[in-house]
Amino acid sequence: MSVLQAIFVALLYYLCNSTWGLGVGWWTLMRPLVSGFLTGIILGDPTTGAVVGAQINVLYLGWIGAGGALPSDIALAGVVGTALAITGGVDASTAMALAVPVGLLGSIIWVTKMTLNTGYVRLAEKYSEKGDTKNFWIADTLLPQLMLFLFSFIPCFILVYFGASHIQTVLQFLGDKVVSVLSIIGGMLPAVGIALTLKSIFKGQSIVFFFLGFLLVQYFQLNSIAVGFLSMVITLVYMQINSMINPVKATGGVAKTEDTKTEKKAFVLLDKKTIFRSWLNWIFFNQSNYNYERMQGTGFCRSMLPVINKLYPNDPEKRAERMKLQMQFFNTEPQWGACIIGLTAALEEKKAQGAEDISDEMITSTKTGLMGPLAGIGDTIDGGVITPLLLSLFIGITGATGNLAGPIGYIIVEAAFMWSIYWMSYNLGYEKGSEAILNFLESGRVNKIILGASILGCMVLGSLVGNFVKLNVGLNIPVGGDQIFNLQTQLFDAILPGMLPLLLTLGCYWLLKKGWTSVQVILLLTGVGLVGGLLGILA
Repeated sequence: MSVLQAIFVALLYYLCNSTWGLGVGWWTLMRPLVSGFLTGIILGDPTTGAVVGAQINVLYLGWIGAGGALPSDIALAGVVGTALAITGGVDASTAMALAVPVGLLGSIIWVTKMTLNTGYVRLAEKYSEKGDTKNFWIADTLLPQLMLFLFSFIPCFILVYFGASHIQTVLQFLGDKVVSVLSIIGGMLPAVGIALTLKSIFKGQSIVFFFLGFLLVQYFQLNSIAVGFLSMVITLVYMQINSMINPVKATGGVAKTEDTKTEKKAFVLLDKKTIFRSWLNWIFFNQSNYNYERMQGTGFCRSMLPVINKLYPNDPEKRAERMKLQMQFFNTEPQWGACIIGLTAALEEKKAQGAEDISDEMITSTKTGLMGPLAGIGDTIDGGVITPLLLSLFIGITGATGNLAGPIGYIIVEAAFMWSIYWMSYNLGYEKGSEAILNFLESGRVNKIILGASILGCMVLGSLVGNFVKLNVGLNIPVGGDQIFNLQTQLFDAILPGMLPLLLTLGCYWLLKKGWTSVQVILLLTGVGLVGGLLGILA
């Protein structure tokens, strides 16, 4: 392999993980069927690339990366496995075996990126405090992507240029202890982002539902979509009972007369160009600064910048207020979750028109309440059904002969499906959401909606703690003879499964309420994870 070819292969790997995949790179470039085919083109053998990529992709047919977790880096496995197969003359089966440790190495790169990206949140906060929409992209895209380029390009170049013998060397050099410590820290950090969101909605009648969402995951092992739907049902039932006990009197909301409606609509409206730019910002940059603290928070804020600029063109203080609100923790499946961005745009529009009943708490609660169920739906439909079916179909077309219609057809069909969901979802949220907001205001039930959204949001956040926050004690205490007392399973799990992740999240919430900054909490967790992992206290 020439140096130039190694450079192009490493660049391909960066593009697989970068924000430049036109909103569908996660579903197309990252899949070994596609990345293997493109690697084959770079190395002058697209047919072998398609065959080997398809074989490797079979290992990851049901692969889903959700909640900021990456069980294995299928892009690095596909690119490096295919490159080694073509340049080293190994067969597809050997390439598949090599892809497994490569994917593990890629997951370390992922954890490092997600951890270090939290640093750019601080810069994004500084731009938000100034209402600086012009330079926000530096923190959200430029610097995170430059760092990602270095972390992606250099390891991949070394692997494909110097060959398979160095893969195990790198992992052995890092050692199991280092890999374990990185996993421990990565499992703890999502607690910070969840705690940041709890600051807005963890109050009053909503508190108990946070614990209910957590217990549903721990004792019934419900997945995200099940918790999402069950949360909606419980919230609706609770709201109906609450309405019978405390009936709501109509307040009239806004726009009771035609003159008032006209006046509000004439104040400011988002045009199609603004909405389209907001949509483009979301599909291109929703994970450009993906990190453990805010997940897609800065990406969400960037999608709102065209809206904020349009609504407050000459008011930097107001822009700062709206940017800081939209930078809160956010994480959902990007395609189906696009309707939350559209709905938030509609909420911001109505608030700018003078709808005083639309509070910041309502916007935050609505976002939080919807992101979990939509993530469950999206991950299930896109990652669990549609994508595996399409991959199975086009891997079959590729077959042992390397029919190039397989990877090419998959790219076209998958991208078309994802772009359609992006567009329909965003517009559904904006157009239908706007109408629903007016109805809510005119019915006088805004406070009830805020309560319902807070309840739904708390349940979803509780389930997120159960699914994504990880903290385990690794201590075993001899109790005589050959008997060993496992502190995690025989004490903590016996009292309450998942008790430590729950306490960790509540502890982060308490520290934030006491005035700690998110940076201080992150540094504390990193220190605890580092010391605990090295000493064997945490596992």
